[in-house]
Amino acid sequence: MDKCRIVHYINQFYGGYGGEDTADMGIEVKETPVGPGGPLGKLLADTGDIVATVICGDNHVAENIEGVTDELLTIIERYKPDLFIAGPGFNAGRYGLACGAITAKVCERLKIPAVTALYVENPGTELYQNRCYILKTNDNAREMKKVVEAVAVFARRLANGEEIGKGDAENYHGAGPAPVIDYTTPAAKRGIDMLLSKLRKEPFKTEVVMPAHEAIPIPTIQKPISEVLLAIVTDGGLVPKGNPDKMVPVNSTMYKSYSLEGKNNLEASDYEVSHQGYNNAFVLQDPNRLVPIDAARRLVEKGKIGKLLDRYYTTAGVMTPMSVGKEIGRGIAGELKEAGVDAVLLVST
Repeated sequence: MDKCRIVHYINQFYGGYGGEDTADMGIEVKETPVGPGGPLGKLLADTGDIVATVICGDNHVAENIEGVTDELLTIIERYKPDLFIAGPGFNAGRYGLACGAITAKVCERLKIPAVTALYVENPGTELYQNRCYILKTNDNAREMKKVVEAVAVFARRLANGEEIGKGDAENYHGAGPAPVIDYTTPAAKRGIDMLLSKLRKEPFKTEVVMPAHEAIPIPTIQKPISEVLLAIVTDGGLVPKGNPDKMVPVNSTMYKSYSLEGKNNLEASDYEVSHQGYNNAFVLQDPNRLVPIDAARRLVEKGKIGKLLDRYYTTAGVMTPMSVGKEIGRGIAGELKEAGVDAVLLVST
């Protein structure tokens, strides 16, 4: 069998261009293995050659994920690959998003085998685990050698056209690539064929992948709304002018609270937004659209709400890993509980 042509995607750090100082760099291509592509190429030497390494800055791709990944796809297609590999990206948020997005597009548009590898709580995993193969990793690059070896084994199987089983058995997240559906066969017949395969214990793949959500109990308010102490929390990144605590606009690691004492509304001249995930022009015109202090104060005056906490809590939710998001949530919840808060208005974007 002829050797296959492999294209590998990595970010600016693994490409040797630098860290955050070069995260805004555009797309570069090197027609040789780079970074983790070195050991990856050696492990796959009997299967194929890495004919191109596509490199892109994390910020550049994260700030326009659809447009930049379309551009990346065009470049990848020029090399006529038989196999595509991205990363591994571990728990790097922006890098993981890029790895997941481009791997999914290669699967769906170029129709060639593709694989990446990410941590379970990487935002790229949650978004793309049912659109492409995302192998499981730990939360950092300490086990790079082990993960690259696992990627090479899996990639070789893809290149050889081997049957890939379910994620739990094959160590990948979610359901993997969406099945290719032959719509010339009526849906009723496809459904019956799947049922018969299941009864015969034969392999089959559902056309509709059901997401597995964490079970979260629904809280109940123990008193009338007219008696509650209400707090306002937002993941929209509203901060005082000048961003005194240096809140980051993506991949947040902290939350902050700011005083509302004596304020019946928020003045546009006093606030700004530290968040890159939405068009914040309307919030900049009127911060009350995101943190509705004006409306809340009126409800308190009318007796609809008992009292408003004289602080609001804020963070930027975009590209924050699930593990960090849970930490932030626990921190905010702990402070609200200590303050005696009965209910929370969570305002998102």
